[in-house]
Amino acid sequence: MAEYPYTILPGKEGKKAYKPLINVSLQYKKTHRVTLPIKALIDSGADVCFCADYIGIWLGVSLIQSRQSTEFTAANNQKFIATPSLVTLRVAQKTYEAVFYFTSVLPKNIPVILGQSGFFDKNKITFDAPAGIIEIE
Repeated sequence: MAEYPYTILPGKEGKKAYKPLINVSLQYKKTHRVTLPIKALIDSGADVCFCADYIGIWLGVSLIQSRQSTEFTAANNQKFIATPSLVTLRVAQKTYEAVFYFTSVLPKNIPVILGQSGFFDKNKITFDAPAGIIEIE
C-alpha cells in the first residue's frame, strides 16, 4: 500500500482546497521514453484516464485523429476530442499498461487525470480526507 498526502492549494475566499494529486510516470513502449514524475489528479468522476497532448508528443505517441478518436463532455459541458493510446503507467509502486486519452484541453497544472478505466479498476483507492491521506493498494 502507498500513502499520499492531499495537496493543499489556495481555495475560494482564502480557504484551503484539498486535492487528490499524486505523482505518476508514463512510458511509451515504442520509443522507450519515460516521463519524470508528473502531478496527476485522481478523479472518480472521469470514465477514463486523460493526458495532455504535449506529453504524448514528447513520448512519441501518434496523436493524429482517427476513427478511434472519441468525443467527451467535460464537467462544464464543453465537448472535446481525445485520441487513445496504450501507455505504461507507474503509480504506487505498480507498473501496468493502460489506455490514456490524449487531448489539448487539460489545464497545464493538471496534465494527467486518473479515471475509472485504467486506474480505479486496477487499484483500491481510499480517500481519508479527515486524515489528509490517499491510500492506493
